Formats: sequence, C-alpha cells, structure tokens
Amino acid sequence: MFILSIIKRVEVVIVATLVIILAAILLLSTADVAFSISREVWRSPTFLIESDNLMGLFSSILIVIIGLEMLETIKAYLKEDVVHVELVVLVAIIALGRKVILWDFNKYSFCELIGLSFLMLSLALVFFLIRKAASPGGARQGDDRALQKTTTPLRADDV
Repeated sequence: MFILSIIKRVEVVIVATLVIILAAILLLSTADVAFSISREVWRSPTFLIESDNLMGLFSSILIVIIGLEMLETIKAYLKEDVVHVELVVLVAIIALGRKVILWDFNKYSFCELIGLSFLMLSLALVFFLIRKAASPGGARQGDDRALQKTTTPLRADDV
C-alpha cells in the first residue's frame, strides 16, 4: 500500500501542476482577447468592429470559455478524485459549438456538416441523459439555471 500512496501523491502533484499551467494559459489568453478587442475598437473607423473580425474575436472568447471548463474539470478531479463526466461532455459541446459558429461553408462539404451535426446531437443527447440520471425522478424541480454542475462521477472502479 506504500506504493499506492506514492502514486497518489505523484498524481496530485501532476494535477496541481496542470491547474497552474492551465490558469497561466487562461490569464494570457484573456489578456490576448482584451488586447485584440481594444486593437479592433481603436482601428479606423473608431469604435466599430468589422463583421469579418467579429468571428475571430468570438472564437478567441470561446476558446477561453473552453479553457475555463477544462480548468473546472481538473479542479473537480483534484478535490474529489473523480472525473465529472458532465463537465467533460460540456467542454466537448462548447468546442463543437465554436466549430459551428466559425463554420466556413466554402471550405467544408455538406457531408462534413452532417457529421458535425450528428456529433452535436449525440453530445446533446449524452448531456441530457447524464443530467436526467443525476437528478432524482428525472428533470429537476424549480431549477431555472440552464447549466448547473451536477456530480456525475466516473471512478476508476466503474470502468
């Protein structure tokens, strides 16, 4: 059992290091988004952002949101020693949503759009089923928030 305690300590150090690295990346990314927005606002004509540049800005913001959700997933793992499946699926949904928002219809074929749609529907179904399974009696009563974090842990013993 001594080996298991050493492995657990190494695991905690690795996860804590990942949290620090991801937090630093998110800080730098947020600063980059703020800098990009300010650069666009001050560019001629002043205080207007061209529609072509909006997609790039939205993409940058969504990347920061994806990073925040990844950080939340890692923090939950560090605190509770479980992987929250709902958070992982949520990160995937946000990443696919980013792809949908930035979709270039001239670059990709119709079949690729159908594949992306199938992936999005599949993830939405998985998210719904996880939420339904996590709440007693199905849907939550009186819950007005669209995305409340639930505890749907995935332990090593479950796999």
